[in-house]
Amino acid sequence: MLDWLPVLVCVGLLINGVRLRGRLRRLETLPASGRPVDPSHEFLVADGVRLTDSGRRAASYHASRDKLDVLDLVPADLTVERALDLARMVDTRTYRTDRCVPGRGAFQALLVRSEILDRAGITRREGFDQVELVDLTEWLKTFASGSTDLAVLPGLRAAREDAAVRVRVQQRAYRFTRRNQLFPFVPQLATAIGVHVNRPWGLAATALFWFQPFFVCAGRVPLSPRDLIRSPIVRILSGVLFVIDSVRAGRAQAARAAEAKAAGLPADPVKHAKKQRTAASRASYGRDVRAGLARFLRRARADCPWCGSAELATRLDSPDMFLRKPGRFRLDGCRRCGHVFLNPALSPAGREFYDRDRYDGLRAGIAEQALAVIARDRRGQAAAVRPFTVPRTWLDVGSRYGHFPNAAREVWPATVFDGVDTFPGLDEGLRRGWLDHAHHGRLPDVVDAVAGRYDVISMFGYLERTDDPSAELDAVAKALPPGGHVLCELANVECHQARLLGRFWAGWAVPERAHLIPVDNLLAALEDRGLRPVLVRFAASRGLGDLTAALLIAVAAIAPRPMPWLRQAAGPAHLAAWAAMMAVVSPLLITARILDRLARRYVHGAGFAGTYLVIARKEV
Repeated sequence: MLDWLPVLVCVGLLINGVRLRGRLRRLETLPASGRPVDPSHEFLVADGVRLTDSGRRAASYHASRDKLDVLDLVPADLTVERALDLARMVDTRTYRTDRCVPGRGAFQALLVRSEILDRAGITRREGFDQVELVDLTEWLKTFASGSTDLAVLPGLRAAREDAAVRVRVQQRAYRFTRRNQLFPFVPQLATAIGVHVNRPWGLAATALFWFQPFFVCAGRVPLSPRDLIRSPIVRILSGVLFVIDSVRAGRAQAARAAEAKAAGLPADPVKHAKKQRTAASRASYGRDVRAGLARFLRRARADCPWCGSAELATRLDSPDMFLRKPGRFRLDGCRRCGHVFLNPALSPAGREFYDRDRYDGLRAGIAEQALAVIARDRRGQAAAVRPFTVPRTWLDVGSRYGHFPNAAREVWPATVFDGVDTFPGLDEGLRRGWLDHAHHGRLPDVVDAVAGRYDVISMFGYLERTDDPSAELDAVAKALPPGGHVLCELANVECHQARLLGRFWAGWAVPERAHLIPVDNLLAALEDRGLRPVLVRFAASRGLGDLTAALLIAVAAIAPRPMPWLRQAAGPAHLAAWAAMMAVVSPLLITARILDRLARRYVHGAGFAGTYLVIARKEV
């Protein structure tokens, strides 16, 4: 088996080289322009980058012509490895049109319209390093989701850098997807093994790896890396160069830290502020836990909240498997109607405690990354209404930041998308332009204000999180005009994974989800309210997939990552334990990911579908 390893490496390097070269070839080169710079265009430039007046005019003309709010300016003289990083990060075919992908680029210079800078709250205009431009590019893309692009600017000179700077940029860009940072090293490891088991092919793979930059960047590519000729030597000595550059960077950082300490300032203001926020959060959670967990739960019910039956049975007993917050929870199932509910339910104080830092606060970054991935998957749900209506106005219930409306605009660009939620980040979605209007509160609270105004009302994973799903459905029936449609997507509690995976099935989402409603129950409830189902569709779970999520939940249960509400603090031992667990389960994760991708394409039956979608029409 290992004899074939270097052969596979050769094939992989060739296929990946073709992919990366295609992405770089599609980069547009900006033509020169004699027109003055648009007064609304501002430039954020990394230290060491040289941007000429002619370059500013060319960039401004291109942005005005293509109606771009953010334009990442790519120097033609990027180093080979940074050019390859750019090709790995950005799919140049879809980057501008895909509203859900994170902002990526060369991280050298940005053209930004002044209005976007103001809405994003960016007041600085100079003194940026490349790592800061990673955050700026990502942040600005959220405010210009459909009007961000990148292009090569002739004459723009990239900042000089070393291996340590490149690693810092990678770490920041891949902070939520560390595997992407490690993946380029897989061919090196496989090649080293292959040389010993199959020398001819191993040497061929080694040579192909060394000279891959020529294949990707030479010829008809708009980039001309300044180190292309010596790139094989750089790749051979990459490890040594990284150590040398890291030592130099460490000494410089130590000197700056000593200067800051002498001035009475923190060595790294960003890390210092993060430590302070974490310490404050740990103290707050500690006070809440010491006050007792009993106040976070209501009194247990003796009957089913859906049908009123007293025939209940425990379906699941589980802790909080996602965030690992303290407490234990029971899900009861009704033997008569199959409804599953959290019993006892969370009190208002409990809801605040267990929802805190779930989608905002300390976990805002990773939560937004996950929500964006799920929103991309739901573009098909937005298109599912096409046979039934052309929506002019759309209300998304439980919008949070508005990720789904942002993604749905790719399908319905002329539709007005509004959101309703109790989530504090709803106004952030409005500020980003993902939502046209925001209604604060639950749908029953605002139903009188929104009644008859929307052609479509969507509820994705929302009914499960409410205290009273029946009241929410009553509000939907009242809010929809005759002929309007409602979309409901819920976890399919009747799927086999819910039973086979037990508490590791991500669909339970204890204690976030208070109700899990079988599809027949929802269909009957809709019909009782004059909402006739016109489509029922089963599909695989959104996001990572059931098997991948189950493995990651198991890893978190064995080696939880340090969080303020856990007893252990962050330290080398816990980080090492987590890394060791990830190394052990990596082959299983790859297999699970493949199976989940196949399930997403081929699973459409109720037995193995993790979710179901219902579209219902309000009869005249």
